Amino acid sequence: MGRPAHQNVMRTPSGQKSRSKEALGMAERLELEAATWKRRQVFPDLTVSEARLPEYGSVIARWHQDWKALCKRNPDGAHETMFSEMHKDTAERYHALYHRWMGAISAKSPRSSTDFSGAGGFDGADPFEESRAERDAKTEADFKAARLAILQSGSLGMMAVETIVIENRPVDSLRGDLRLALNSLARLWRMLE
Repeated sequence: MGRPAHQNVMRTPSGQKSRSKEALGMAERLELEAATWKRRQVFPDLTVSEARLPEYGSVIARWHQDWKALCKRNPDGAHETMFSEMHKDTAERYHALYHRWMGAISAKSPRSSTDFSGAGGFDGADPFEESRAERDAKTEADFKAARLAILQSGSLGMMAVETIVIENRPVDSLRGDLRLALNSLARLWRMLE
């Protein structure tokens, strides 16, 4: 019977997985095309090249680009929609930590119909390997410390981080709470020094 065939991969005429340069980046190209199509559905006036820019796919990147544009027009003004480079970097770092934590606890994240990558969750590695256990324990400790810092930042900090950073939804009313949570994380990770 053998192993089940991998889906969404290019194959040679004999049925083997293709190792050509064209085949290697196929999953990434398909994801980019699907994301471009989705973004153009939401913003029909976008060109294809604009829809491939990160600020149209990520709320955090868009808020950062909007803030940079405001600062160019009025560098000395106080902008209530501030979202600095530090905020963007901290949010991206938390997002990466969240995904490492999901892998450490072997949680499967929900998949989109346009997700052509492999299934998440259990990766088949030996769970009793010492380096993996140490790495997972460090990830869990880092995530707990980050979560505590977010919870101490204010009453809506965790809701803002989960909604905007993890779920990628633009909730402008939580922007201030998100900045407070990200400032707390930046202090924890010593990004402000």
